[in-house]
Amino acid sequence: MKRVLVTGGSRGLGLAICRSLAAKGLAVATVSRKISPELSTAMAEFPGQIEAYAGDLANTDNLPKLCGKLRLDEGFDGFIANAAIGTEGLLTLTSQPRIEECVRLNLLAVVLLTREVLKGMLTRGGSIIFVSSISAVRGYSGLSVYSATKGALLSFSKSLAREYGSRGIRSNCVLPGFLETEMTQTLLPEDKKRIRNRTALRRLGQPDDITGVVTFLLSDDARFVTGSEIIVDGGLTA
Repeated sequence: MKRVLVTGGSRGLGLAICRSLAAKGLAVATVSRKISPELSTAMAEFPGQIEAYAGDLANTDNLPKLCGKLRLDEGFDGFIANAAIGTEGLLTLTSQPRIEECVRLNLLAVVLLTREVLKGMLTRGGSIIFVSSISAVRGYSGLSVYSATKGALLSFSKSLAREYGSRGIRSNCVLPGFLETEMTQTLLPEDKKRIRNRTALRRLGQPDDITGVVTFLLSDDARFVTGSEIIVDGGLTA
């Protein structure tokens, strides 16, 4: 049974990914700040297939201990870097602690955890998927710090594809549009309406709209896909 590591699996897109992979028979390990009731329900639904670990990835000093709990030395066949936080508001009004937290979780923790996951893939190959955002390729007012971290993942992924392709390791990015998740609950109704009207499919996305692309990139059907970025936004950026 293939083993896959997913970050941020307690809710939203991360939880949907965990459920989707488990339904396809994969063994899933996920790490998030807490084990939510929804994640506990998924674990009960797929007994023995979803393992959950509580840990704050933004606390990068604690990553070595967390990596030990995740049994990274046993190797994973896939890694989905999904955990992230957003920042809202103009840059001049964003505090330094908030900026640092966003960069630590969305970028630094991803780089450090990927480094450790790669060590277990060197002799077995694998697929790494970074959940970026359309804000990495389009400008959105109030999302400058978040966008910077998501844009960095694109460059990171392409370089990894070059560095480790010869070892059978693929690296790709998925760029979701605006999803109906907790991260977008702070949007005003008029802002949501404006986004829906600008989207070709006239709706915001659901987490399950993204899981199929993630599953594809993990599978052998994507064996010749690496260094790519796939936009899944209902036509918002078309």
